[in-house]
Amino acid sequence: MKPLVRGATTLIGIVAALGATEVSTLEAQRRPVAPPPDAPRFPVLPLKSADKKVGVQAADAIRARLSSAYRIRDMYVIPRADVEAILQGSGFPPDEAPDPITARLLAAQLRGDEYLEGSVTRTPAGYRLDTRLVLTRDNSMVQPLPAAEAPKVEDAARAVVASIQEARKQLDDVRACENAMRENNVAGALTAARTAIAEFPQATLARVCMARALTVQKAPPDSIIPVLEAVLAVDSMSRPALEQLGLAYKAANQVDKSVQTWGRLIRYYPNDPKLVSEVVNEIAASGRPEIARPIIEQAVEQNPGDPALTRLLFLIQLASKDWKGAAKTGEDLVRVDTASADTTFFVRLAVAYDSDSQPQKAAETLARGVAKFPNNAGLWSTYSQMLRSSGQLQQALTAIDRAISIDPKVEHGWFRRAQVLVELGQTDSAFASAKRAVESGEDKNLVGQLMLVEANKKFRAARASQQRTDYQEAVRLLSQADSIAPNPTISFLLGASAFSVGDQAARENQKAKSCELAQLAEDSFTTAMIHLPKGAQVQAEASTQLLNAIPQYTRAVEGQKKNYCKGSRG
Repeated sequence: MKPLVRGATTLIGIVAALGATEVSTLEAQRRPVAPPPDAPRFPVLPLKSADKKVGVQAADAIRARLSSAYRIRDMYVIPRADVEAILQGSGFPPDEAPDPITARLLAAQLRGDEYLEGSVTRTPAGYRLDTRLVLTRDNSMVQPLPAAEAPKVEDAARAVVASIQEARKQLDDVRACENAMRENNVAGALTAARTAIAEFPQATLARVCMARALTVQKAPPDSIIPVLEAVLAVDSMSRPALEQLGLAYKAANQVDKSVQTWGRLIRYYPNDPKLVSEVVNEIAASGRPEIARPIIEQAVEQNPGDPALTRLLFLIQLASKDWKGAAKTGEDLVRVDTASADTTFFVRLAVAYDSDSQPQKAAETLARGVAKFPNNAGLWSTYSQMLRSSGQLQQALTAIDRAISIDPKVEHGWFRRAQVLVELGQTDSAFASAKRAVESGEDKNLVGQLMLVEANKKFRAARASQQRTDYQEAVRLLSQADSIAPNPTISFLLGASAFSVGDQAARENQKAKSCELAQLAEDSFTTAMIHLPKGAQVQAEASTQLLNAIPQYTRAVEGQKKNYCKGSRG
């Protein structure tokens, strides 16, 4: 008998050492392990804690209390061993709180419609548990539970379980609301949401569904905004509430509030590239991006060196045209996260420098970019543009030629080549590139403007010199411009230049008695008569005067041809 007594004493000691939590866990494990097929399954995930043992202890205590509070057919609390088995099988530590994506996948694999996550911290008085009920089907749908504080983890867990019981009162009606929305039954969705809120006044899940139904119903913003503000009063980080509220404020023309809301949204969720892109675009389009900037700046100050927040500040500064700030933040970003230096980053940083009147720094930035991405035609093209802005024309030509050699259809490639060649004084080559630009789909008006500026220089030079050869050069360039990208201004200048060539050729021929000059005069007046009517759209009076003058030359030119072109053309 003595060994039995010793054994019993040892067992009592072990039980005492385990404590109440372990006893509760052992009791829970005596429940049937196979729940009814239709029983709701509820995972409690490891809680975040500086002390991993405390995190595990708190999760165990919540499981034990839940198992006592619910019949198995009403809720099957998934055992810790099942949770840990999946975490370990997926390569995650079993005693650490998983990230949001892993948490959702874990809950889905455990077939839980919702799950519990949170954290536990030590306090001077004991422990504090901050927990959230999360829907597996959409982990942005969160119901925060009241913070539970107690001297013992087990007592705090008891308060958490009581809060879970209250919060779950809304779930059936939330599901009904979502189902009604899928069936386009807005009235049914609103009824279900109102019922859920009546059952649990602090409901965030039901209110999010209600706001979605009101939006589909095209209810006025002032009836949607209070619903969403009530969600944020309970859960200041509710992603769906912030997304909808930003749009509701926008619809109500409350631009400042919409931008502030979007600023909060991306401050809380800076690691979602799609969300950040969409929201930054909304903020930029609002015309008030500077409102969001202090929110993001504060987040960066509170989290120095955080790559996602630094990148976010960079984008907001660009949107608000804080070029100097954007240049500094961009350089900070590439220091804390070298992977952020993609092709888009180099272009954005270069734009910041260029807009801050630092074209040399812009060119240097893109030089770093093409060194890292030597086969990116778009980057080479932008590099060429920055080199041109900084006055490095020959280097700009080399860069744009490199871009075109990589991709002959690179955006703006041939046009930028034409720009550089114009500034290098290689006009014929510039016009040839301009023609290729139009063939590649470049805007004809843009190309025409470039050629017009250059041809107009020749026209003004001819008017200053009054030399026929200068007018002929103007006609040649303007004819090329007209064949590539015609417009009324080019037509007028071409017609006026041709008239001047004809006028001077006819006058010179009074002494020269040349068939060639007579033919030049006739051809020039013909060109003038073709183009001056088109030019009348921009220079009506001058075009009319020149057209009226041409008949006065006709008889003289015909006489010159008759007298000086015998035996040849005409």
